[in-house]
Amino acid sequence: MTTAHSSSSTRDIRRVHLRIRSLAALGILTTALLAGLITALPFYHAARSGIEHISQLSAETQADALHHQLQRYQDITRQLTSRTEIRRRLGAYARGDTSLDEVSDFTTPRLADALAQAPDLVGLIRQGPDGELISRIGEVPAGAAPSHDSQEGYPCRLYLLEHDEVLVQSCSPIVTPEGERIGRDIVFFQAEPLLALLANTERFGEDARMRLRTTNCQQELTLGPEGPGVSHVDSPEISEDTIQVTLKAALGEQGWQLLVEIPSRQFHNEALKLLLWPALAILLLALVGAWVVSHALYPLLARVDRQARELEGSEQKLRLAASVFRSAHEAIAITSPDHIIIDANPAFTSQLGYSAQALTGRPIKDLLAWHADSPELKHGLQQLEQNGTWQGEVRYRCANGDMLVALQTVSAVRSASGETLRYIHIFNDVTEQKAAEEVVRHQALHDELTGLPNRAYLEQHLEGAIRQSCHAGRQLAVLFMDLDYFKEVNDTLGHQAGDTLLQAVGERLQANLRAEDMLARLGGDEFVIVVDPIQAADNATRVAANVVEALTHPFTIDGTPVTIGVSVGVALYPKDGNNSSSLLQAADSAMYRAKAGGRNTWRLYSPLALPKT
Repeated sequence: MTTAHSSSSTRDIRRVHLRIRSLAALGILTTALLAGLITALPFYHAARSGIEHISQLSAETQADALHHQLQRYQDITRQLTSRTEIRRRLGAYARGDTSLDEVSDFTTPRLADALAQAPDLVGLIRQGPDGELISRIGEVPAGAAPSHDSQEGYPCRLYLLEHDEVLVQSCSPIVTPEGERIGRDIVFFQAEPLLALLANTERFGEDARMRLRTTNCQQELTLGPEGPGVSHVDSPEISEDTIQVTLKAALGEQGWQLLVEIPSRQFHNEALKLLLWPALAILLLALVGAWVVSHALYPLLARVDRQARELEGSEQKLRLAASVFRSAHEAIAITSPDHIIIDANPAFTSQLGYSAQALTGRPIKDLLAWHADSPELKHGLQQLEQNGTWQGEVRYRCANGDMLVALQTVSAVRSASGETLRYIHIFNDVTEQKAAEEVVRHQALHDELTGLPNRAYLEQHLEGAIRQSCHAGRQLAVLFMDLDYFKEVNDTLGHQAGDTLLQAVGERLQANLRAEDMLARLGGDEFVIVVDPIQAADNATRVAANVVEALTHPFTIDGTPVTIGVSVGVALYPKDGNNSSSLLQAADSAMYRAKAGGRNTWRLYSPLALPKT
């Protein structure tokens, strides 16, 4: 009976031990999984947020490219309205000095010539001061109407024609140098560049789709499998959808908007890829730890179990942190409070081209392209000390000498008492994105033919120069130039020779200017020089005389000597205007006086001696 009781007690003890080991193993497994889940969830959300942020930056870059393309349409429209001779004839018609047929006969062939020179421009309508039709040229959609937007000139409407052809409409008023509105141009452009940008969805992944929307007319341009489409939108609001993520990016301040629809699963899958191996490692470690602890617990089971769980939990956290650190796609470096590199993950070393041994113990400041006393570096260090975190753009110098532009986040790791123990540096390489933005920005601000600053760049530069001159109490001059007899060169030698001549004129003018002066091409044969600063009006007139003298000498175009002239109008700040628009108008008026005075000469602006029309 004793034997039977002992056997029963043994079985009970074994059952208790088995139960304790099972509960202990289950407890270890559950704790490890919960710890891994608690650690993985914030990392998942951070990874997904980072991916969405990068996608938003890409959408804004794409919207910026679309905005610059639409601004190019705007600039071409304004250039058509600023053609001086055609505008002068329209002004004569507005005053009743000529008939509608005469101004139409004069305007139509010249606008047709301008239409042929612009590859994207397919049609236009020129209207008189009361909306009467002056010219109708090229491909014009049925029911085309002018814009009533306050910012005329920026594209305002889309048209879908037969054969899936999309046209973009832009409107601009025609204004005399005195500011009188005498007509309007309604211009139509091919939308192929816009469609090409909308088709470029590679950066957003598979199944991504872009839509271009104008909230003013509630129109939307899409590119589907059957081709482009233009539709009217009843409401500009975008409904929330859990199946896909819609990114919005505004095109400047003109009422246009780029919508990028990306399947939500794409962000989810990318974030899960980052967590896959750490999750598998956590699961494997949890299973192994449960099995080991289960077979090691006999006497003193509770105490050993507690110690084992603590050790196992610490080991799992360390392995998880090390796994995330080593396998992360982002470049990560750990530095001391003095910003000395303690460790760097493979992404950090591979992107900068250094080995881990070469980086360890080195100040991270030595890798930066900034100087040690640069304002950007000082500001970042101040933010880091005050807030414990800083995010911004950093330029690194790679081992091969190349420059790497990074979007970097630095976070402080502090003890319970607030003492800084480590700094965590995380960055993403945005070098290619920044380079692409610079290319788009340069194309938007420079003339395609001559490489000189265009009207948009000129207005920005002139407004800045005016602000500096106002602050310093100094003068500047604006020289408005129109080439004489340039049309004869186009008519006799062809437009290619005319383009070559414009390039040669730009080079010769640039060679006769100071480094601080600016030369810009407005379009056609019109150039503008900003002379800043000047001591007296005589300085500006000497520059004008030098320009006339420089362009008097013949050019050689394809072996043929070509002689042209130039009429120069000079306006002074602050005497003749206090902003870029008034100065350009004053210089333009003075240029007309120079033409009226026999051409190949210059004139100062005089409000009492406006040009004859």
